[in-house]
Amino acid sequence: MRNTAIMDGQPSAVSCTPTEAAFLAGLLGASTLVGMADPFAGWLAAEIETAWATAREELARRQFIEVQPDGAIVMDIGVAALMETWALADTSLLLAATESGGVKENSNFHLRGRLAVEQRISDDGSVWLIPLEDAAAVYRQVIQRLRLREQPAAPGLQATLSEAVFIQAQTAAGQGVAAASGVLRQARVPAVTAAALAEALAAPVINGAVAALARRTAGWEVAGMGVLEGPAGLWRLRAFTREGENWVEIVPCSGQDARQELRRVLNRVLREPLAVVTEV
Repeated sequence: MRNTAIMDGQPSAVSCTPTEAAFLAGLLGASTLVGMADPFAGWLAAEIETAWATAREELARRQFIEVQPDGAIVMDIGVAALMETWALADTSLLLAATESGGVKENSNFHLRGRLAVEQRISDDGSVWLIPLEDAAAVYRQVIQRLRLREQPAAPGLQATLSEAVFIQAQTAAGQGVAAASGVLRQARVPAVTAAALAEALAAPVINGAVAALARRTAGWEVAGMGVLEGPAGLWRLRAFTREGENWVEIVPCSGQDARQELRRVLNRVLREPLAVVTEV
């Protein structure tokens, strides 16, 4: 079978519909696809069967699979390499960020062994799998998407807020810095810290978060971090639960410190520690 997803000895990017992605993942025995909603939610059995047959026909036409005379299905080697890295990933990173002006960035990265892919959902709903070299390449991509350069740490002190108060401050920030600062001051955040954090919430340069998941024998191990950059500098955010209540730890953090924290998050879930890499 011709390797339709191999170029210069390396897998090239592929795209398919969610139904086709689920079909290919099913061939590999995957039961959960991280970063994609169930394409058959609410469907009737007959509808799913028809969609399944259409997917098989289209994938065969594009030579992603080959249906043999006895009905067995063989997947293209390059497609299989990308699909296995996503559908059977050891580690996944879910990245969400919003830049100033409301531009949103949503990407998922998956690693299996030494292989890595970026998985994206395009505007038309297509699933894209884009090969990356290794975990270090994923690390560099996340740094670029979160714009972690040499920003100074935001002025002020570390603060810990209940999730409810933090969300209230975010909502109030839509009315301006003074409104957000008022919510924070009521929560006994010191004045300088409240002013800088309110400014960041009201006029964020970027607001992003990374959730890292590792497949373990007993389930999933989860680690993560968030960043919030305002006009005066950068904050690092960490969500945690205490006595049944959700909290947010907010720490002034330079761009360099944020990159180091990202390395720590990755090293919690990677099978092998991240090697020293060039970050740009």
